[in-house]
Amino acid sequence: MQLKAQTKWGWMIAAYLFLAGLGAGAYVTGVIADFAGAEWASVSKIGVALGFPCVLLGTAFLIADLGTPANFWRAYRKPGTSWVARGTIIISVFMVVGFIHIGLWLWPFGVLEDAAGARQFIGVVGAIFAFGTMMYTGILLGANRPIAFWSTALVPVLFLVSALSTGIMAVMLIATIDGAAHSGPISTLVRIDVVLLVLEIVVVAMYLQATHRVPESRAAARLVLAGSVAPLFWLGVALLGLAVPLALELLGYYVLDGSSATTVIASISGIIGGLCLRQVVLSGGIQAPLRAGRFEFAIPNT
Repeated sequence: MQLKAQTKWGWMIAAYLFLAGLGAGAYVTGVIADFAGAEWASVSKIGVALGFPCVLLGTAFLIADLGTPANFWRAYRKPGTSWVARGTIIISVFMVVGFIHIGLWLWPFGVLEDAAGARQFIGVVGAIFAFGTMMYTGILLGANRPIAFWSTALVPVLFLVSALSTGIMAVMLIATIDGAAHSGPISTLVRIDVVLLVLEIVVVAMYLQATHRVPESRAAARLVLAGSVAPLFWLGVALLGLAVPLALELLGYYVLDGSSATTVIASISGIIGGLCLRQVVLSGGIQAPLRAGRFEFAIPNT
């Protein structure tokens, strides 16, 4: 029988997964930068400032997709057995810590400006839950067992690497446009992001190669590589999300001696690619049929 991709989770869920990952990745970048010295102060503030608002906006997309806020509160039920509940708690704690971090350091109070120890302690706590947020965006998909394309340990790894990369890109983009950051920290972030982009290419290749397990995942790979999702994958993910930012970052660092233009363009391209990646993974989710004897029954999309 013909296998069909799921249609229940669309672009709003992709936006939620993307913004939650980007915000958490930017926050981790900011927290680590806070330990690196005064030269990194503006980078640290930008990263911390991005964390809570991005995740909050992503959560708004999730609530909008659910149709009613009442459905969102049900997500907290049964954390002992439900990854949805665990993830919701992790993201909620991260948002609370991120909000406190911003309020006590950046605006409106600024009491942590001269209290580096307390500020960094809050940052470490927030970073722990930020990593949980990045991983959970992939675990959430893997919890949907009928969809083999999502039920692999590589999805959380892929989303983690992508979240860290897009988070760094968002920080670099704002810092470069604002002109507040020194060239040294930006160059260091570019080098780190080059490593993350290469790692992401490897994980994407491994993820697609590992789809030989069952017919549904093989069909998902064909859909992504040569079917209706292929244009978004090749143009949005492979080109905009990986090839263009990698080439521009290498060009800017090794040839143009830290060009601001290449950093800005690479960051914008990579951020767009990160959103496309989530949409590709969602669009490629082909549901497994129910099997009874020699008969198969397709699981409805709704």
